[in-house]
Amino acid sequence: MYQQMTWLIILLAFGGYSVLNIAQAGQKVGLELMRRHRLRGGLLWLVSLLGTSVAALIGFYAVSIGSVSLVGAMAGSGLASLALFSLLVLKEKIAPRELAGMLLMAFAAVLIGLFQQPFTPQEPSLRRLFLFLGGLSTAAVAAWLAARRRHGVVGPIIAGFAGALGGFVPLFQKASSSAIGLGASFLAGSLNEGRLTQAARAMANPFALAWIALSIVSMVVIQFAYRHDRAVRLIPAFTLCSILVPVMGGVLVFKEHLHAVQWAGIALVLTGLLLLTIPGPAPRDPKHDSP
Repeated sequence: MYQQMTWLIILLAFGGYSVLNIAQAGQKVGLELMRRHRLRGGLLWLVSLLGTSVAALIGFYAVSIGSVSLVGAMAGSGLASLALFSLLVLKEKIAPRELAGMLLMAFAAVLIGLFQQPFTPQEPSLRRLFLFLGGLSTAAVAAWLAARRRHGVVGPIIAGFAGALGGFVPLFQKASSSAIGLGASFLAGSLNEGRLTQAARAMANPFALAWIALSIVSMVVIQFAYRHDRAVRLIPAFTLCSILVPVMGGVLVFKEHLHAVQWAGIALVLTGLLLLTIPGPAPRDPKHDSP
């Protein structure tokens, strides 16, 4: 039964993150299209925005029945869908090195998910949750200020910050469906409440408002990143942080445990990010090659 539930969570997370990554690419296309066709570009951007909302709801259901680490670790799996979308729809060329990075990150995310251990849900440490959020946000803003004039660096930093904010979404989603979150609900409940009532209470408490706000802020921040670089470089940076934050948050805030193979998977994620973001060799100048 546990293994079947794990595969269900993996499937839900893969679907949700695939929708999210493709919707993010659609937002970038919509912004570019608005320069030529305002109506068509605006419509595409709005549809993509709806896609990010659908992805958030899928993720909320997945994290409510599983661990934060498992759902967060699957964020990279959506890059496979993004790669196909980029090739067929955006007509973007993907270098073999970039494709290898995408596949490595997707493989690492699946590896992390497959080695998820049975766990007993723990109540969140709110102190650690807010310290984690505040500390990481401060570090991200400092990194942006230090690199704001460096072309090719500032874009991934902004995208990574957006991904970090998005990575806190499953943490607050899990908190909103915990006993602490349900106890702080704006709706009255009882011990014999049904699933629909419990779901309504999980969506009507301060933690639910927090993850909705984080989703919106994350979406706004990624719009600034779109102005600095290609989607194929920005979204992996977004995805890396959206993986690491819930995985680390699951350990720090919910006392979840990671298998040694899962830590190896996180190292593979970092390797994949390097393949995707480190510039390749510059094209050779024929003038310098001539005798």
